Amino acid sequence: MKLRNIFIAGMSAVALVGCSDYLEVDAPSKNQPQDVFTDARAMERALNGVYASMLSNNTFGDKLISTFCRNSDVDFVSNSSQYTTTNKYCRFDCDPSGGDLKNTWADLYHAIEVCNLFIEGAEGSPSYDPEKPDADIVQMIGEAKVARAMFYHELIWMFGDVPFSFNSSQTTTTMVYPVTDRIQILDLLIKDIAEVADDMKDPGQLSEGVQRISRQAAWAMIARLAMTAGGWYLAPDGDTYGKMVRTPNYLEYYTIARDYAKKVKDAGIHSLTNEYYQVFLYECNSQVINNDDPIFEIPFGKESTGNIGYIHGPKMDQYEGITPHPYGKASSAAKLNALYRFQFDKDDERRDYVNQLFRYTAEGSEYTVRMENSYTIQNGKWSKLWVTGGLGDATEGNTGINYPYLRYADVLLMLAEAENELNQGPTPLAVECVQAVRSRAFRGEHADKAVVTASGYDDFKKAVLDERKFEFAGENMRWRDLVRNNMYSVELYWTFFRYLAVAEDAGGSSTYTDLVSEHDFGVSGGYDKLPYTVATVRTYPNQDPNAPVDPDTKQKVKKPLMTERQFPNSSMQICFMLNPYEKLGSTEMATAKNNYKDIPSSKWENEDLFSWWNDDAQEPKDEIRYSLLGFIQYSPAGSINLMKDGQATFCPDPSENPTVDQLPVVRYILPYPAAEIARSQGKYVNKYGYSQQ
Repeated sequence: MKLRNIFIAGMSAVALVGCSDYLEVDAPSKNQPQDVFTDARAMERALNGVYASMLSNNTFGDKLISTFCRNSDVDFVSNSSQYTTTNKYCRFDCDPSGGDLKNTWADLYHAIEVCNLFIEGAEGSPSYDPEKPDADIVQMIGEAKVARAMFYHELIWMFGDVPFSFNSSQTTTTMVYPVTDRIQILDLLIKDIAEVADDMKDPGQLSEGVQRISRQAAWAMIARLAMTAGGWYLAPDGDTYGKMVRTPNYLEYYTIARDYAKKVKDAGIHSLTNEYYQVFLYECNSQVINNDDPIFEIPFGKESTGNIGYIHGPKMDQYEGITPHPYGKASSAAKLNALYRFQFDKDDERRDYVNQLFRYTAEGSEYTVRMENSYTIQNGKWSKLWVTGGLGDATEGNTGINYPYLRYADVLLMLAEAENELNQGPTPLAVECVQAVRSRAFRGEHADKAVVTASGYDDFKKAVLDERKFEFAGENMRWRDLVRNNMYSVELYWTFFRYLAVAEDAGGSSTYTDLVSEHDFGVSGGYDKLPYTVATVRTYPNQDPNAPVDPDTKQKVKKPLMTERQFPNSSMQICFMLNPYEKLGSTEMATAKNNYKDIPSSKWENEDLFSWWNDDAQEPKDEIRYSLLGFIQYSPAGSINLMKDGQATFCPDPSENPTVDQLPVVRYILPYPAAEIARSQGKYVNKYGYSQQ
């Protein structure tokens, strides 16, 4: 709109919300929707309230893409505690009392209430004639229906079967909505949007473009809902953690996903023309592009809402509340798996842009750029550093950077996956879709690598899911893709052993390294070149004639250290790593350094990477042992255990290459908040082995 007057309009929507003990919504006004929506202009103001309900940091502004993004081989948050806690959702370790759980549940249902009120008011307005509907009103009703589906979709992924109603608190007969089967909810949401989607407008017909929900966004949302409905999911099973099931008519949902994704493609409005990094760079600079990858961007307000770019990008510390540069503080809380970057092809342009390997520390009055040497690395997809001119030296969150909730790359890969499922093998259309995504990642002299060579159902499915793995880091996609294909337990198993193998290798042992390599790359020795020591230098990233002189060397580097797609900011020093992806011998290291002759040899530092082994205890460090505590852990007694229904159980050796049937389920479903259990007076009951309080 940034939505014009979004917050003033948002208050109009709040004024519509009636009292509801269930929803805990304040009601400044008792106005009925039909009293407010006397004309289309009033309706437009209230619609902004629907968008305002997306902006909470308990939902899309932060928590849904950080706190509630489960660990995988892509997104990862490490943890060193061997004890269960109330709120470590990413490692499948929580209970109903967690504060974030309650707040996110409340904000999602508040948003649904706003959508329900808007739809009731719009459809009941004197300005709306269902026999001769006004095109602008139909568009607004469609936007609210898609927004409502977004909120329910998140609830389903978090909690499974959830309380559901299309009625607001002003028209419902109960303040305790009935818990409804998730497939039934998804089916109703699909039909609800389909009734209006074709009559909505294209982005170019909307004054705010892809910052509003268009016809293509509605089609894409239907495809996403259908993919979820057609995939595997964790269902309750007595007192256990649950069982993985799939609806018997799942192919009907893949057909819906295929048809609606193809509608988006055939419309010819969206493309992947811009380079990958530009998509996110434009978002960081409030540049809205209506005909490229973003189909719908959640429109955050600059310096007022949203932590996108604050929880991403290189970490930046403050000293006494400010930073010595105009970019401010960044927490970098939305982390990536430290070994994720080694899964990329070396010529994939996404690798070095997404995986950021340095951070900025404030130690007293000293401000220094350092190598990121941890159990995770930072996701550079968005960053405050990408904002031209910065947001201010005292800023923290509330960056206002838009979040691309729906992307064309996602639509193409959903289409490819659905085609492969329906035909039990890739079709020319499926191959075309994957190659379109790969063609943006492999350009110029590497364009030949965009060609898809996978054939057969299983190989092509892997190719599609691998492409999604490299494309959507930080977008809360990977664990859901793995669940949908009943692969989550297997991938978490290998994620644990991947970390453990590298830790043991650092300690002088190599029990699992070759086994992990064979799984990852099809050959042993794939991790032999892992760099445990890297050469680093702190300097400026480019060779522009107008770039500042390095204060240490008093010279400019001859060769650019990083491209614009890696670091589009020339005013900040970087910690450049000479060998972040491979082990170099002394001769190779000398040759590599020789390419940067203007940097004195004294400025290069040798720093350790992957120091994950406890030499004193002769065991891996606790972050390796317990970061997946609720599924697999290295016990205090020194054994590796899988967690099945709350009990430690035998873990097969990687040499056995265990299948999904040989591993326990992953309890990715979260418990209903304790407050909601109490409020429902026994109508809501936690399953999956969770307590009720």
